[in-house]
Amino acid sequence: MLGKLLKQDFRATARIMLPLYAAVPVLGLFTNLITHLCENQTGFLINAIGMLVSFVFSLALIAAGVATVVLMILRFYRNLMTDEGYLMFTLPVSTTELIFSKLIVSVVWFLGTLGVNVLGLLLSGRFRGGSDAIRFQFTYTFGTQMTQAQAGWLTVGVVVLVVLCGLALCLMTYAAMAIGQSFKKNKGLMSVVFFFVLWIGTRIVLTLIFGAFYWPATSAVNTMTVLHALWAVLGCACVGALAFCVGYFFLTHGMLRKHLNLQ
Repeated sequence: MLGKLLKQDFRATARIMLPLYAAVPVLGLFTNLITHLCENQTGFLINAIGMLVSFVFSLALIAAGVATVVLMILRFYRNLMTDEGYLMFTLPVSTTELIFSKLIVSVVWFLGTLGVNVLGLLLSGRFRGGSDAIRFQFTYTFGTQMTQAQAGWLTVGVVVLVVLCGLALCLMTYAAMAIGQSFKKNKGLMSVVFFFVLWIGTRIVLTLIFGAFYWPATSAVNTMTVLHALWAVLGCACVGALAFCVGYFFLTHGMLRKHLNLQ
C-alpha cells in the first residue's frame, strides 16, 4: 500500500516540480549565452540585460528550494488535515505509512532540487570546473588543502546534513500542524503558534547541548587535523539532526493517531 501512496504523492507533486526543474537548466543556459554575448559589449542597456538575466536565474535557484519545502508542507496539510483526511485515514494503511510516504517524496524532491540547481549553475558557467570549484571553496573556507576525493566526500556529508535538516524542518512543521489540528477552534492559528513553540524549543535544546559540550568538544577538536575536525563536527550535526527527525516523527505519529480532530 505504501507504493500506491507514493505513486499518488509523486503524481500530485510532479505537476509543479517538473516544470520548475525544467526551467532552472534552461535559465542557466540562457544566462550563460547572455553572459558570453555581453562580455565584449559596453553600454548601460547591455549591462542591465546581463544583470537582469543573472538576477532572474538566482531567483529561480532560490524559488526551486523554497517551492520544494512549501509544496511538501502543503501536500501534507491538504492530504491529511483537510477533507481529504477523512478518506486517507479510512484507507487500509497505517499512520506510519502515511507519514513515510510524505517523507520519501520530500527526500526525493529535496535531492532533485539540489541536483537541478547544481546542473543549472554548471550550465550557467558560474562553475566551469565543478569539482575544482568545490575543492577551492572548502580550501578557502577552512584553510586546509584537500584532494578532489576528500572534497567530494565532504560534499556528500554536507548534502546528507542538508537533507536531514530539511526533513527535520518538515517533520517539525508536520508536528505543529498535527498539534494545531487537535484543537476544535482556530486550528490554523494554533498550528502557527506551535510551529514557533517547537522552533524556539529546538533552539533552546541546541543551545543547551552546545553549551554543555562546548569545552570538551573544543579540547577534542584541537587535537585533530582540520579535516578530521570537520568530519567530527559534520557527524555530530548529522546525528543531532537525525535525533530531531526521530523525535518529531514520533510526536507527529502520536498526534495523528490519537489526538487528530478533523471536525
